[in-house]
Amino acid sequence: MRISSNMSYDSFAFNIEKLQESRYKNLLRQSTGKDMINIADKPGSLMDVKKIVTAQEQRSNYINLNNLAASEMRAAEDQAEAVITAMQKIRDLSITSTNMIYDGSGVQSIGNYIKGIVTDILRNVNADFNGKYLFSGTKTNANSIEADNPGMNEMPFELIKNEASADNPSGFQVVFKGNMEQRKINKDTHSTEIINLTADELFGENGTKTFEAIIDIYNILLFGPDNTERENLESLSREEKIKIAELQQKVAHDLEEITKNNAKLASRRERLETVTEQMTEEVVRLKEVQSLREDADVVKVLSDLKKEETVLQYVLQSAPRLTRLTLFDFLS
Repeated sequence: MRISSNMSYDSFAFNIEKLQESRYKNLLRQSTGKDMINIADKPGSLMDVKKIVTAQEQRSNYINLNNLAASEMRAAEDQAEAVITAMQKIRDLSITSTNMIYDGSGVQSIGNYIKGIVTDILRNVNADFNGKYLFSGTKTNANSIEADNPGMNEMPFELIKNEASADNPSGFQVVFKGNMEQRKINKDTHSTEIINLTADELFGENGTKTFEAIIDIYNILLFGPDNTERENLESLSREEKIKIAELQQKVAHDLEEITKNNAKLASRRERLETVTEQMTEEVVRLKEVQSLREDADVVKVLSDLKKEETVLQYVLQSAPRLTRLTLFDFLS
């Protein structure tokens, strides 16, 4: 009977190859920290990981968008709060003008002070965030602002001077060149959120109604009943004081509306931030699940590596003996 050692050699070489392949994969797992080295290892887990990664990316995109929107809303709140403070100052000055004992500066100085505050208000409401106007609706940049005449600027709100008239002896008028459109974002896959305050929410009809009452107060303080500029130390008549009292009441009403609408904006921002926090927590949980699906068990990998190295050393030490086998070794 003819005995061949080919079968033993083939089995020996095959086992060494499998052992080295397993050791190589464990070395990769040790260096990368990932359990899956190629698609054939765990095709089902790979599909799960892909779905998890897609869900993470989707939520991360919403988180970035929401954070940017929340920052813009906070900036709008701050500017609206500055407007509220300024309008309260105008109301206080109006009341003071009807009660004060003048010290030589006259009511004109109060009127000019009020005009300066209006300029500050316009600076607030023309503010932008990341290059986008905060209160001009969907007309958020200079290119989208359409002025009625070439002399106007490219800001949403502007104080212009028209020809004097009996109703408006100063000729001052605030114009609004944006629109009243709401700006919305998709805060998640199921819902949207309004992220802006519109001009009419701030200043009433046409986005300028509040300024009409303020300019009327200014006109009374700067111009007499005959529409000529007041003389120094000229005091207000009883009728003018009554008119200013009525106008400051309108300012007070508008002030309440701005405060209420700014509070609504803050509420929407807080709701947006709550959704963002929830999605942030979801991303953390998804990463934990992803880790369970794809990360290697380091303790097990190190243990397997130790076993494989021991076996490989033993096999390699046994190889010379296998090459010296003769027919008598098989017969013994």
